[in-house]
Amino acid sequence: MDPITLLAAASAAFNGVKKLVEHGREIEDVFSQLSKWATVTSDLQEWCKQQDARPSIFKKLKFGDDTSEAINVVSIRMKLAQQEKDIREMFQWYGPPDSYEEFIKERRKIKAQRERMIYEQARRRKEFLYILLQGGGITVCILLLGWMGWTMFELIQVNE
Repeated sequence: MDPITLLAAASAAFNGVKKLVEHGREIEDVFSQLSKWATVTSDLQEWCKQQDARPSIFKKLKFGDDTSEAINVVSIRMKLAQQEKDIREMFQWYGPPDSYEEFIKERRKIKAQRERMIYEQARRRKEFLYILLQGGGITVCILLLGWMGWTMFELIQVNE
């Protein structure tokens, strides 16, 4: 999705949270709306990270207007920071004591767990490819030795 659509979705979800809190809705409604906001926010943060990442060597490079891209990234980061601040204040005003700190701690734990999973998957993929390459090399060597043995056997039979 493009960043403008994601930002609009994040803003809509955030405004929904504000309205639910203002109208004193059930805590489950507020948290389900917060979950939607967090999902879209995560997508936006990934988009911002992709803007900073190095492109693939196989991907065709195309560039847009530098100024507009910079404004998009900065405005998205500022908007997310403001929404994060407002969420913290909502937790402090309407939530139980220390709920925001618990939320932040849980979010960091989940993020660290996902990063470990990504690292572990990359390591396992690398090990798999290494084992596959070694297995292919060993198979080629065995076939080569077998072919050489068969050739030697035939040469010995022809000379006798």
